[in-house]
Amino acid sequence: MPWALFRSNSGNAARLAAEDASPQQLCDALVAAIARHAGSRHRGAEDVHRRLALILSRLEQAAVAQTGIASYASEGSVGSTRAPEESNPVQELNPVQEADPVQEADLVADRQKEGSALIVALLAADVPALLVDRLEDLCFETRKGAMRLFSAVLKTALPLGEDAALVDYIRSHPRISQSLLDGSGRHEVFAHCAQMLRACTRYKELVSMLANQGAFGRLIDLACHDTFDISSEAFSSLRELLLAQKPVSAAHISANFDRFFSQYHTLLRPGVAYVARRQALRLLGDALLDRAFMEVMLTYVTNVQFLQIHMNLLRDTSRAVQVDAFHIFKIFVANPNKPYKVVAILCKNRERLLQLLHAFGHGASGGKRSDGSSKHFQEDLTAIMDSLRVLELPARLPRAATMGRPFAHSADHGSPAAGSVSEIEEAALKMVEAA
Repeated sequence: MPWALFRSNSGNAARLAAEDASPQQLCDALVAAIARHAGSRHRGAEDVHRRLALILSRLEQAAVAQTGIASYASEGSVGSTRAPEESNPVQELNPVQEADPVQEADLVADRQKEGSALIVALLAADVPALLVDRLEDLCFETRKGAMRLFSAVLKTALPLGEDAALVDYIRSHPRISQSLLDGSGRHEVFAHCAQMLRACTRYKELVSMLANQGAFGRLIDLACHDTFDISSEAFSSLRELLLAQKPVSAAHISANFDRFFSQYHTLLRPGVAYVARRQALRLLGDALLDRAFMEVMLTYVTNVQFLQIHMNLLRDTSRAVQVDAFHIFKIFVANPNKPYKVVAILCKNRERLLQLLHAFGHGASGGKRSDGSSKHFQEDLTAIMDSLRVLELPARLPRAATMGRPFAHSADHGSPAAGSVSEIEEAALKMVEAA
């Protein structure tokens, strides 16, 4: 059988009985095995591992049959891939007859049907919630199996047409997402929980649910964790949550703009670890320069406090931090419809900014960093310095004239607010595309 590689060494009769079992029987047996194993880190571990592997293999076969992707297992954490077979001279002289298309189609349909039934059975038996609840009670190897099965269910539900049932299940079990967020900060299971959490970002409904549960704030806090491994995994989860379903994340941030950035900017404070600050700057730049986050960017570049944050980061002792901060700072300068207060800050600090950027360009062009010495970087630097030199402080508009608009318009800008989006796209996004 195709899942023979996952058989245990506990006896032929037991193996055959497990392979011939129905999806419901497999799930019931797994639940019982986990219950026996959870009380002891070592007792019954092999039995749980074998049952996890058997279910994993069946899900893998069903997903491969549905998608037709032979490399399915190598793309994710569903299971191990089979080593390539060596060529056989006898087979080359006597090639095997091609399979009957009708029989092959029937086999594919059977595997798809079994995969769908297996996911339904797993959800009915409450296995995903059980794996999360008992994760810390399992031994290390069994935890990895539980993590793989949880991720496999999320990965295979969509191609097998069970995505709606899966989303409804996780929505009706909010403790799953909460436990994964909490577990992302515990030393024993942070890596497993982080990967399981990232698997949830395949679905826009789950990303929306996580965002509404405060996942952004929780992951931002964990990204500042004293333990590097926990911080790194949390930031990887934060990136996936932010960019995996961009329209959903962008809508949530727009609706909770002040709260989100008051939390996110804590990652840019001087006391935060260097790696976390660099990752935070790079992720912020990736998001602001993405068209899906256009509304967020339009609001972001009107904020004077945000401008001051990145002006201070331009003075950082790390050249890499300076480069990443510059890629965000130049969006403020490139905005053709700057608010009065932003123009005032830039004009007031013009000379110091020009000196800093001039020295910055000299250091970057002579440094070893490829991003600082690139042609695009030097072109952007020159364009921003030229824009700063010709920048003039306009006559301040009455307060009522600017209320409710994303940008304040001076007398020289007669275009409507909607037109500013197109101008920003050309002046900012296109200019920093390579960054």
